[in-house]
Amino acid sequence: MERMPESRALVGIDVIGSANTPGYHRKPLWDGLTGMLDTGLEQAGITPDDVLWQEPTGDGALYTLTGDRLGAAFDLAAHLDRLARQHNRRYKPDIRLRIAVDRGPVGVEPGYYSPKIQLSRLINAPAFSALLDCCLRERPADAVHTGLITSAEAFLDVFGGDYTTEVHQSEFAEISVSLKEFTDRVWVRVPGLDPRSLTEFARSIVPAATEEPRVYHVQNVNNGTMTSSVQAGIVHGGIHLGGKRQ
Repeated sequence: MERMPESRALVGIDVIGSANTPGYHRKPLWDGLTGMLDTGLEQAGITPDDVLWQEPTGDGALYTLTGDRLGAAFDLAAHLDRLARQHNRRYKPDIRLRIAVDRGPVGVEPGYYSPKIQLSRLINAPAFSALLDCCLRERPADAVHTGLITSAEAFLDVFGGDYTTEVHQSEFAEISVSLKEFTDRVWVRVPGLDPRSLTEFARSIVPAATEEPRVYHVQNVNNGTMTSSVQAGIVHGGIHLGGKRQ
């Protein structure tokens, strides 16, 4: 029987819309992101000794921090928002970030750990992406630069004491997210939007973001000459024309 690893703080960062970035902008985007992450960690007081592991994710990074740096992980999101705001006023391409924070038992070596899988579910949740898209549509182009999502467990832990300096409990709204087998109530923060606005946006987009594709089972029976075609959604099984399966 293995011993359970110590609880760690986890931070995931993804660039919004990176797949649509033209090739000639990808190196400047990566250079800008790398600079933001290095500066943001320093400003949040996260030292190299606090970082147990840093994993690139293609268009972002995943940090495994010592468990006592969970509050600093929340503050990192605030510093990254300011850095993204400053960058987007001066340089192209714009860099906007999805940020996720969670905590749980994770070993010091890379590997598959449940908290890391949950962090991936958080940052990739369709409801979170749709919420940020809604914020970007409904607010001026230079108003929204980052969004933060965190589990209810991490939220309660970090705001159960005086563990942050840059972010506050009152800035978060509670929403529901679902992805694959993961469904949960989580907390989100988008600088520049108050919790009431976030809640209203979430209510307007969550059904569309979480709705399963509709599957239609269709049977058409024709007792005469077929003079037109029928197409209805996705057809599973046979279509009966004149009593014969085609």
